[in-house]
Amino acid sequence: MRYRIVNKEKIYILLITVSSLAIFYLLYPNIEGQFHETSSKLVFILSWIGIFELCYIIVTWRSITKKYITLYTMFMSFFFLFNFGQCFLWAFGIHIEGEIGSTNLYYNLAIPDNSDIIKTQLLVLISGIMIHFGATIFKKSNNDLNKKGSISLEQNRLFNFAKIIAPVVIFAEFYSLFIDYRNAQIYGYTALYYNPEVVGAHVIFKIISRLFIPILVSLLLGSNYKKKVVRFVYVIFGINIFLNILIGNRGSWLYGLCILIICHHHYYKKIRLKQFTLISIMAIFISYISSALVALRNSGVTVEKLVNSITTVETNPIINAFFSIGQSMGVTTVLVMDGWDIFPYGNSFINGLLTAPTTRIIEILDLEYVSVGSWFSQEYLGISNGAGFSIIAEVLINHGPYLLPPLMAIFGVLIYVITDIENKSLETDITKIIFSIIMTLITVNISRNVFRYIAGEILFTTVQYFLYYGIFMMLFNKRKSGSKSMAVYSTES
Repeated sequence: MRYRIVNKEKIYILLITVSSLAIFYLLYPNIEGQFHETSSKLVFILSWIGIFELCYIIVTWRSITKKYITLYTMFMSFFFLFNFGQCFLWAFGIHIEGEIGSTNLYYNLAIPDNSDIIKTQLLVLISGIMIHFGATIFKKSNNDLNKKGSISLEQNRLFNFAKIIAPVVIFAEFYSLFIDYRNAQIYGYTALYYNPEVVGAHVIFKIISRLFIPILVSLLLGSNYKKKVVRFVYVIFGINIFLNILIGNRGSWLYGLCILIICHHHYYKKIRLKQFTLISIMAIFISYISSALVALRNSGVTVEKLVNSITTVETNPIINAFFSIGQSMGVTTVLVMDGWDIFPYGNSFINGLLTAPTTRIIEILDLEYVSVGSWFSQEYLGISNGAGFSIIAEVLINHGPYLLPPLMAIFGVLIYVITDIENKSLETDITKIIFSIIMTLITVNISRNVFRYIAGEILFTTVQYFLYYGIFMMLFNKRKSGSKSMAVYSTES
């Protein structure tokens, strides 16, 4: 019966996908001049279609997996927030000064008209449809493998590994945050990333601190959510959020929070409506404080300035956050306006793979290379800060709008492989689950960053984690075999 429901759902998704492709290929080349009088209404309609599309993705995924709160729905929610966030608010008639279409893009470019915005919306909408199609092709209905039981040997090994490395990782994370907090107070938040005179924590601490969320999750899953471990992990993460808010950083900790909520829901206690409501209220409160800090982070953050900012903020912090997060759509709009084939340094995906460990490889091969993100911001736009990027913009700048749909479907298959934990058992597949969690934590950034960054993070986070774990297991097995040899020797004596 369950198998029939899943197959029926997949047929429904296939029909939606084929229909969407037909509309996209028919509408996209013929936008300019066709809807001049009704273009504003079409922007409004497409904004609502984006809301319905995200709901469709979440509901159909729920029909297949029997779960709403998953790594996949987390990825897709952030995908739409970054690439369609402003449109969500346009659907409710909410507009602010400086939004896309109201002012020059990135200071130097023309103001996009409604036809540019419509084309950008179509690219985002078809990308979401195709990712979902690719993700559901091979997805199977779930078996209930996540019932809490006794701690397996594999879980116990992971917990012992996490206990050993956790003090080092937690110290590296908090030390790095302390240095950033001190610099943010003196120079302002933006200086942390764009002022070469600001000296952050040593690179070794930065690299080790990348394991912060993976190690916290390892402690939870490895201990099978023992109460003492749960309290310790949640307190440590709460302190981490507090420090990030003081610095003015409202992004990185949010991914970690989502990961912990998903793990809590899957492997510990299901999150009920009351709990979800409480979490939402807390998130709104944190967003309010965070938005106030964003206004301060360029001038330096102090408690006094924070209090003053909270009491004088006139714009709604949630609305402000949506418009700020949704600015990634602006990059795609630039490519729609100025042409997609503007990057002169080859395929950025291939270059990203070659340069993920070090740019030395490119130098040895004597290839001309510039990061597409740096080139786009500094050379093409002529701005000092980073404009960001996205997976949509990167596929577009490499392959154009007409190859975008099939390539996003392939990307969807990859996202399915990365986020699939529903059919994995905590007792026997815990390392696979940890791998999926780490990869999701990294890959979610592809909605607002370049592929090279993701490839580098995979190397310095995923590979680093499993390198340490592999060394631990090698030493553990060596010690275990040594103990057996001693026992045999004692018996023979």
